Amino acid sequence: MKLSTVILAGVALSTAAPLYAGELPLGAVAIYSNGQVRKLVQQGPDWTLWESARKRLYKESYLPYLPTLEYRRFPAESGGYTQRVVAGDVAQLVPFGDRRSVDFTVDRRKSDGTSDQRQWRCSYEGTGRESLMDRSLGVQLYRCTRFAATSGSEIKELREISYAPDPGIQVKETVSRPGRESEVTRLEYLLSPQEASYERIADLVKALR
Repeated sequence: MKLSTVILAGVALSTAAPLYAGELPLGAVAIYSNGQVRKLVQQGPDWTLWESARKRLYKESYLPYLPTLEYRRFPAESGGYTQRVVAGDVAQLVPFGDRRSVDFTVDRRKSDGTSDQRQWRCSYEGTGRESLMDRSLGVQLYRCTRFAATSGSEIKELREISYAPDPGIQVKETVSRPGRESEVTRLEYLLSPQEASYERIADLVKALR
């Protein structure tokens, strides 16, 4: 798929109202605890495409436990990658299927043509609740472990995911890697297209610092 140019823009409002009505509209903006801002710019039958304030493009699967399908630096910088599942039935995990755990292999191909394969195991951990903009959302919980492709047992990465099916977005992710401090990223604000002005976004990001 060819990724096109998009610009973060909108209409200024004085307050931020949450989006909790199922499928997110194009132009919705997500603001995270690390200060990252992403705008929803395209949707497909099984994926969404987000643009960051730094013009990075992220293509995400409708399966919330799959890693990012495509990442592109945009427009002038080189770099990025695509990922596709080459082994394993990823859609069999609860609640999409009936399995509590699935194993799959992802082929990760960089923009320079090099590639490597990554072994993942994801499990469904049940349900819980997370807060977003003073509201409590029901979430599905997933735990995904990436193993070294050679040994099949050495843990390279652990991801713990909280996904809110309504409105349809990941609201918390904890990433742990050997020898590093765990990184926790929370969704702090979710704005409608009409609210996503530069001024409003800048004020909310500033408040997180």
